[in-house]
Amino acid sequence: MSDKRRDSTLSAFTVSLFIACLVIATECPTVAQNGTAWPEADKLFRTDPRWLGSDAAFSIDLGDNHVLWLFGDTFVARRIGDSRKQAAFVRNTVAIQTGYDPSRADIRFYWRGGASWEIFPSEGKIWMWPAHGTRIGRRLIVFCSRVAPDSKKDSLGFQLVGWVAFAIDNPDDEPSVWKMRKIGEDHERLMLGSAVVRDSAFVYVFGESEPAHDIYLARWSLEDFQSPQLGAPEWWSGADWHQEKSTRQPVMRNVSSEISVQLNPSGGGFIEVNSQGFGATDVVMRSAPRLDGPWNAAKVIYRPPESNAPDVFVYAGKSHPELTGADLVVTYATNSNDKKLPTDMDLYFPRFVKIDLRSRGQLLTQ
Repeated sequence: MSDKRRDSTLSAFTVSLFIACLVIATECPTVAQNGTAWPEADKLFRTDPRWLGSDAAFSIDLGDNHVLWLFGDTFVARRIGDSRKQAAFVRNTVAIQTGYDPSRADIRFYWRGGASWEIFPSEGKIWMWPAHGTRIGRRLIVFCSRVAPDSKKDSLGFQLVGWVAFAIDNPDDEPSVWKMRKIGEDHERLMLGSAVVRDSAFVYVFGESEPAHDIYLARWSLEDFQSPQLGAPEWWSGADWHQEKSTRQPVMRNVSSEISVQLNPSGGGFIEVNSQGFGATDVVMRSAPRLDGPWNAAKVIYRPPESNAPDVFVYAGKSHPELTGADLVVTYATNSNDKKLPTDMDLYFPRFVKIDLRSRGQLLTQ
């Protein structure tokens, strides 16, 4: 992508989001800190002089002491010493973390060489933003949102136009040489892959609808999920599971597109984490006895300090159940307008938070 085209896309994206940030900021109440910033872990994402920041930060346990990180739009220096203004703007990159405690782990970042730097390939003008996935045996499945440019008035500069599921059959090799193939996709405005949870019989996949930001739940049998091509999933209808899309009902409403869902580490059932709104946001948590709910009301667990700063918006809050070092490990992203982001190196690196669930017992049972 040329610098001119990249700057145009960034401008449409960040300026519109900055306006949204100002609106949302007036609606966010002041809350007490319920988590702890983890600067020792933040250093993990600053170890490569060419990887100059990104957002999203989904993670998948690869086993054997390794964690896969999946990032969206990324600044990658063409040579060591380049600034963000000189860097390539890559639609997705990944990293492999060795060690489950991010404050003590090592990490290596990956992008491809040649004309296309991204790990998950674009389809012409359609690019991929990776979301969540899972590893089953020797096979890694990663869901991506399909993203298209959007020049309409009041647009964020992009629109989500479906999802793709990629199978990677050599996940233990370096990501720059992964052999991946598309095993499922849909072009509707419901992006499957926000969170993936599996049990002994099924793989459950959460997805967000546009523009309502409601969360739906699909599932495949474990056997079907390991087949050469994904067939049609079953959808939660509010009372049962059906393959007909017309029957599906949301399990959560008005939720961010980037969420995490995991087993409750301090009891039965499940917990969900996301950033509430967009802009000056809080990290919130819900709990439910089952994946299909009922999910309780969102409760604030952390107020990022950047939410109180001018010209900054905060988003992409999610938990990482495979990580250690706290009862619950959470990350979130920070961003700003086109003037501030290329020069402020405190922004656009994922931030870590440690959550003490023992002090949140009331939240997890309500």
